Amino acid sequence: MPPFELTVRVMQLATAVAMLIVGLEWHAMQRRGVLERVWTARVLRPWWGWRAVFVGDAATRAMPLVQVTLATTLLLAAMLDDRTDLMGSLSSAGLAVTLWHTTVRIRGTMNGGSDGMLFTVLVGLTLATAPVADTLQRGAVLYVAAQLLLSYLRAGLVKARERAWWTGEALQAFLALPAYGVPPWVSRAPQLLRPLSVAVIGFELLAPFALLHPTAALTYTAVAWCFHLATAAVFGLHRFLLAWSAALPSLWFASEVVRGAA
Repeated sequence: MPPFELTVRVMQLATAVAMLIVGLEWHAMQRRGVLERVWTARVLRPWWGWRAVFVGDAATRAMPLVQVTLATTLLLAAMLDDRTDLMGSLSSAGLAVTLWHTTVRIRGTMNGGSDGMLFTVLVGLTLATAPVADTLQRGAVLYVAAQLLLSYLRAGLVKARERAWWTGEALQAFLALPAYGVPPWVSRAPQLLRPLSVAVIGFELLAPFALLHPTAALTYTAVAWCFHLATAAVFGLHRFLLAWSAALPSLWFASEVVRGAA
């Protein structure tokens, strides 16, 4: 399978799994009556006028199930043959709309970077599988790769300017936040935190070099995935693992384009 088609298939599979988990989580929170703690639909509703029906109780109840259905459709499209491109495009577009609706219209925030990255991937997949020019299809995947690299590079530059990140103090303070439930001994091990902190800075700043060769891209992808898996295990930030897993395959395709093989 050519690099572009393979990249899109893998991105579709990862995105479908991510959106399926997100939809099931929202549905579970809804059943337990805790959805109101993270969604601000009731607060926002008075400002929507006639559009309030789209952030009403019925829409709030239906949205997680709509996302689960669309995510399942996208999963099937990724596993079937090339004739499902339109099905995948429609599913991705539907998921992008529902994600934007639930995060911006109902909850009132994009939930940090995870929802924003998922939305970027969904828009990219919509164009990559739509009946449009090849240049636009490939450009959509390259755009996702660019946003992915910028997310790492920007984070690395911010950390590199802060002395507290080089000494490990910033990471220590982050680990000590009670909201994450990290064992106390972890934040009291400076001999471990300083090299870890420096390693994170180096990993993020090296992101652009992943474009030099497909092998470099695959190596960086593996390291990035382990990084997000670790943050999910330590901090419970599994949404970032899901979102970046959906975006990471685009990096390999971008490296193939730079090499001139795609």
